[in-house]
Amino acid sequence: MGDEDIVEPEVHVMQISNSFRLGSPEVFPPSERHVYLDAASVGLTHKGAAQAISNWQNALAEEGTIAFDEQAEVNCLDNLNNAMSELFNATSDDIAISSSETILMQSLAWAVMPPKGSKIIATDVTHPSTIYPWMRVAQNTGAQVHWIRADGRLTIDPDELEASIDDSTSVVCLSHVEYGTGQQYDLRRFAKKAHAHGAILVVDATQSAGQVEIDAATGVDAVATSTYKWLCGPFGTGVMYVSAQLQKLNPGIVGWRSHKNMWDFQADRLELPDNAKRYEFGTMAYGTAFGATESIRHILDTGISKITEHNRRVSRRLIAGLEDLGAEVLGPQSDADRSATVAARFPGKDSRDFAKTLKTANVIASLRRDFIRFSPHYYNSIDDIDRGISAIKASL
Repeated sequence: MGDEDIVEPEVHVMQISNSFRLGSPEVFPPSERHVYLDAASVGLTHKGAAQAISNWQNALAEEGTIAFDEQAEVNCLDNLNNAMSELFNATSDDIAISSSETILMQSLAWAVMPPKGSKIIATDVTHPSTIYPWMRVAQNTGAQVHWIRADGRLTIDPDELEASIDDSTSVVCLSHVEYGTGQQYDLRRFAKKAHAHGAILVVDATQSAGQVEIDAATGVDAVATSTYKWLCGPFGTGVMYVSAQLQKLNPGIVGWRSHKNMWDFQADRLELPDNAKRYEFGTMAYGTAFGATESIRHILDTGISKITEHNRRVSRRLIAGLEDLGAEVLGPQSDADRSATVAARFPGKDSRDFAKTLKTANVIASLRRDFIRFSPHYYNSIDDIDRGISAIKASL
């Protein structure tokens, strides 16, 4: 066969419309009314999640325990547990549920109780909810918090962070994605280094769960998250993955749900479950669990890898547009170290006043420190970003 007989295969390149959203306006109605770039503050709530909460509350109001008996209570949390274990690539025995991420993190910190003289490593740009529980325990035990300082762009040097982990380290406490700049850490890298020195890696995933993959197989020892940001669920629900090692500890917070047979209701005994359920402790607003299950199932059905790629595409357009306007984009420059969150300063503009101006222009973002944080999610499109950039340009 001669060269003239070779037929090159036809290559089809999928063209993605600039109006394309993975999360449709039917599921997220406000996405058509606003340029909503604020998932890092409060994500748009999945419409089905809001309806599930309403349905539960109405049924409870009309029928009490006829509508929500003990088995219904168990099923409610089991369904959320199963969804979260799938999201984290874990088993249902590894998941604990409560009313907030902070409470779960606090209970874990008191369970671990880092000893006197040991180091708890954290970054100085982490969210207070990530580190405050560990600071409080350190005050009691004599452990010391070792801060990794960010540079002028509010970026943490991963090499410096890794080098700080040594034999005196007891806990490495990280936000998987930093709330301000969206810097993202390689969990496998830091779990490996922590374990090599006998330390544990504890992760706050409130800014990552729902927008990037979280895999328990990376070796993380605990991952806690709320559901009202990138998971597009309600306020009032926190979830934590707990490794087998930490499932043997005594939780810092206990209650009637802490007993292995919680319906036993005997006050003179406490036998903890042999799994992560020992970190569950009390009654919560169960309707939020129904809502969180709906939103997480939608994210799972959509696909985390698809969401990550979509969000990166949208955030790249946002960064390019901001830089064209002369804004200083903070955080890492490499795609590999970024999430969808974008932080920017605008030279000559007071960020506090400018944030109000943008809101008036229907660009919804958040003021954080001395910068404005934009956080698009899978219900945003390229067209959203272009409208936002145009509004920003008109406001400068």
